[in-house]
Amino acid sequence: MPFRVPLFALALVVGVVPLASAQRVVVERFGGPQAARLRGLLVQSLEENGVELVPDAEVQSAMREAGFRTLREEDDYPRVAQALGASAFVSGRVSRAGRTWVLRVNVRSGADGMRVGVASWSGRNLAALRAVRRSGHSKLAEVLAVARAPATEVGGRTETTADPNAPPWYARTEPETPPSDEPPSGEPEEPPADGARNPKGYPGIRFGLLGGTLRRSMRANVLVDSAFRPPFEPGMRLEEERVYRSAGVGHLEMGFSFELFPDAFVANPTVPWLGLVVHYRHSLLLDSEGPSCLPSQEPDPALVGDVDVPRGARCPNADVVPVETTQQELYAGVRLEPNVGSDVRGPWLTFDAGYGFFKFTLDPKDLVLLDRTTIVPPLDYRYVNVGAGIRYGLHPMVFLGARFAYRVGLDVGADARRIWGASTGRPSGLQVGAELRHEMTWLADGAFLAIGVEWFRFTTVFRGQTACRAGSECAEYDLWEPWPETGDIVDGGIRDPLDDDYLRLTLNIGWAYR
Repeated sequence: MPFRVPLFALALVVGVVPLASAQRVVVERFGGPQAARLRGLLVQSLEENGVELVPDAEVQSAMREAGFRTLREEDDYPRVAQALGASAFVSGRVSRAGRTWVLRVNVRSGADGMRVGVASWSGRNLAALRAVRRSGHSKLAEVLAVARAPATEVGGRTETTADPNAPPWYARTEPETPPSDEPPSGEPEEPPADGARNPKGYPGIRFGLLGGTLRRSMRANVLVDSAFRPPFEPGMRLEEERVYRSAGVGHLEMGFSFELFPDAFVANPTVPWLGLVVHYRHSLLLDSEGPSCLPSQEPDPALVGDVDVPRGARCPNADVVPVETTQQELYAGVRLEPNVGSDVRGPWLTFDAGYGFFKFTLDPKDLVLLDRTTIVPPLDYRYVNVGAGIRYGLHPMVFLGARFAYRVGLDVGADARRIWGASTGRPSGLQVGAELRHEMTWLADGAFLAIGVEWFRFTTVFRGQTACRAGSECAEYDLWEPWPETGDIVDGGIRDPLDDDYLRLTLNIGWAYR
């Protein structure tokens, strides 16, 4: 009894070695992500189990002599197999179906080029396919035994090389049919329901770190009272310009994006395309500066003469002073992101509705030091966003998208009203953007990199008097001056709609769980 197991093992080894030595197999190049690595793992599995593999250089030489660059038709294989003495050709491809990664291997007989069998490995990520290193030979052994080498010429007659270990003719089965897009039943290491549950690649969670630049461009014409400008004579209207333009591509931004699609986690999702989104950005290294003018400074009498000059209306010793500046943006809303295509490439449609605020604020404690002809007030845009977009896969790993949104303004901020018009109405806004996204499955399942460009504008109609009316006692440190009036009608200030434009460049590095 103690000797039965060793003897059985010895008999098994003796029986298998002739089978392996009788085979000469060609392993072709694999296709898909990490194809070369997975092919190498399969080659190791076959070699360690005694299968003789034809060297790649020998295969390429035989193909050139036969006039082939690639093997496409069934009739191509016997000609190359004849030169190599190969009994089988093994090819493979790595693909993705929803959340499931699949490695599918085909085996063709060298005698006639017909497919004699398939084997597959699957899992949630590419790492799961490395099981081919452990089980590659065991899954392919029976299929390789069916494959036959081409007939050879012996003494003027054609003979067929027979495999002594091949099953008898009455025990052989018909070749398997070509595989479908889904892994064969009984073989996948991942439950088939996962791939069927999410065949279009709906995300459950998508998180990204945002970095980039933001450039601002704003210009407004303002009508002011000549009583506050040299030669300080009331009754006239002077036109001035208020400008804020960023240098170069603008200041740096950092932030994050978070998207949650709850129904994508359930076994039988109903609305996997319905989710919640939150985006936040904040400025980095953002500075502004302008010419100084302290309200307590009195103008030089030699320059002014006997004219009664309002305090703070003249800046005899203007220096450039820094102004603390901050920009931040928050958006939260609901997103519909249906995939109207047949696979993960889409096209994907997006529909957004939510609330957001965009602040570009300058510290009032610093603004009080500026020449009033250069003051741009803090702006606090609050809005409801309604948008739509489309994204399409140029390749399973490369997507191009575009989006458009209209912003229904709710407020422009209390400081902007006090400085540029207390009766100012609601702003409005537009947004247009494009994005190029790369799914970095070669790095990690779900990793992505996106480059985006976005232009948006807020348009505001400023109306009404400032918080400091003519004839009233205005503190010397007030940031505003009264607009010209005719009777009780304000006919100065910013008369035209003000366009506040921004250009944003974004780099988004993130991860999506599917």
